[in-house]
Amino acid sequence: MKEPKGQIFLMSILILSVVLTAGMILMAIFIRDLKQSTETSASVKAFYAADSAMEWRLYNTFNDPDLPEFSMTNDTSFEYDSNDYVNIGKIKTIGIAGNTKRGIEIYFSSP
Repeated sequence: MKEPKGQIFLMSILILSVVLTAGMILMAIFIRDLKQSTETSASVKAFYAADSAMEWRLYNTFNDPDLPEFSMTNDTSFEYDSNDYVNIGKIKTIGIAGNTKRGIEIYFSSP
């Protein structure tokens, strides 16, 4: 009776391919979860940057129009539209932390 040659080699290649594929799938899942966890902290920083900018903008609009723009010291920044908000009844600020942006928008009516 002839002994099969090469079957062990093919079986080991097949098993290694399955293990490699499973490892790649698990690695993709872990990388996605790691990216989400780092973006969560950036999202919180961006939200609080937008909140700080909103407080500054509200004070600037209603109390002291000459108040200078401030800068943040925790690697965040903010954007806002410099239009006259009192006439349109809306203030919008966007906090930026890394590549993450979060915005806050409020609507109000003039007294």
